[in-house]
Amino acid sequence: MRNNQSNFIGKLVMLVVLLFGVAACSSESNENVNGGSEEKVKSDESAPQKGGELVIAYEADASSYDPIKATNTINHPLLIPVYDTLIAYTRELEPKGGLAESWDIPDEKTIILMLREGILFHDGTPFNAEAVKFNIERANSEDSLVSDLASIESVEVVDEKTVKLHLEKPDSSIILALADVGGMMVSPTAVQESGEDFSQKPVGTGPYKLVHHVPNGEVVYEANEAYWQEGQPYLDKMTIKIMADENTRINALKSGEVHYAENISQTNVASLKNDSNIVLKEIMPLRFENIFLNTSISPVDNKAVRLAILHGINREGLIQALNFGNGEPASQLFPLEYWAADASMKIDYDPEKSKQLLKEAGIDNVSFELIHYTPAYEQRLAEAIKSQLSEVGIQVDLQPMEAQAAIAKYGELKSPSILTRWNGRPDPLMTMKAIFSRYGYYNKGGNTTDEIENLIAEAAASYDRGELAKLYGEISKKALLDEAMIIPLYFSPRVSAMNQSVKGFEPNMQGKPFYTTIWKEN
Repeated sequence: MRNNQSNFIGKLVMLVVLLFGVAACSSESNENVNGGSEEKVKSDESAPQKGGELVIAYEADASSYDPIKATNTINHPLLIPVYDTLIAYTRELEPKGGLAESWDIPDEKTIILMLREGILFHDGTPFNAEAVKFNIERANSEDSLVSDLASIESVEVVDEKTVKLHLEKPDSSIILALADVGGMMVSPTAVQESGEDFSQKPVGTGPYKLVHHVPNGEVVYEANEAYWQEGQPYLDKMTIKIMADENTRINALKSGEVHYAENISQTNVASLKNDSNIVLKEIMPLRFENIFLNTSISPVDNKAVRLAILHGINREGLIQALNFGNGEPASQLFPLEYWAADASMKIDYDPEKSKQLLKEAGIDNVSFELIHYTPAYEQRLAEAIKSQLSEVGIQVDLQPMEAQAAIAKYGELKSPSILTRWNGRPDPLMTMKAIFSRYGYYNKGGNTTDEIENLIAEAAASYDRGELAKLYGEISKKALLDEAMIIPLYFSPRVSAMNQSVKGFEPNMQGKPFYTTIWKEN
């Protein structure tokens, strides 16, 4: 069943239908709505087998298993097994039915969600319109770190299976925002009964239940036997072992201790390609290496310093040195193959310009602290950045920290910068708002301009991809080339490694693993 768009401004309706209509069709009962492509992987041509356990090596534990507290994307792969989202997406990030089987956009400030029936949370609580209202209001509460749904002013329960979202202002990103952490549905009963403990006792409608957790050790999931997608999940059990060191993850994969390791750096890809027991799958995702700046802290509160940093980094050199030439310089927030990218955007490597910017601003002896993560790849990247910037007269004080501690320190406004990875969002406007908007979660200094804010608002009111791509290009040029609000570095292929027994996995541009289609060959 396709969405029937109500009578609105004719042009807008046609654009909405074009963008969302096909993807939002209600699905068959065995549809993969957790984000993987519906096309069968060529190497997995045999029929899926039921049963067995999958052991996964992952780089970090989640800081919280409550979606409204776990906004950093390093957490999300550990939440995905437990929580379904209201909207899902395809491999190419086109929206499609999730817990909401379809939706309607009767005007620019109203979205109507038509929910699937007969779905239960893991604790037996019915999933219905009241549960959706509870979740969205909770995501927009003072206790939440989620900001993607802020334009939803109120949630109206029309009936058990129908929810009407009233927007404070037009926001074309809401549909795909409901496919991300803000759209993860938690059990209202479990939240009320567990209170603060819910963050370690998650209850969703997802394909797996979390049954055992050793912080920073392992996470054990068992199949949700009452899962609403017929025949899924295929596995009886999943165990995720937390292994911060990439070499440890790879050795565990080679030895058979684990079956699947996520996020393999290009440094190790070559050796794994020669192992006949290992299958590699990669995609150029939305993620990129990046330096976030807190522009309220000296010296990066000075635009001349930020621009000197921006032009003092040799992105091609970093790709050659760390990725064996595999990757793409990040001159904007999207890789060139993505529809929202602007092919004309380019951040020049120009050390002489960096020196001149500092000289004209009368700034000498520039130094700043750069927090970075402790794994070997991140340390090499940090050292390379330090070396490059020293050539333009900028001293970088490196501060290695464990991932969650690093994120916490930067989030508490105790450092001017952090070297990290932006993993993207399902809708490009979500990325624009989170990073460039005055109140964006990742814009810690609140630095922006009225012109950037107006362009973001204009994009929020449009569903025309041609118009949106043009607006995103304008925003990027002003926010990066004029203001240097962040320092994008480069895009890397995301590589997942698994042994020959793991089937049904397919990467997506979001770079997050989805588990409903994965099975093990006996």
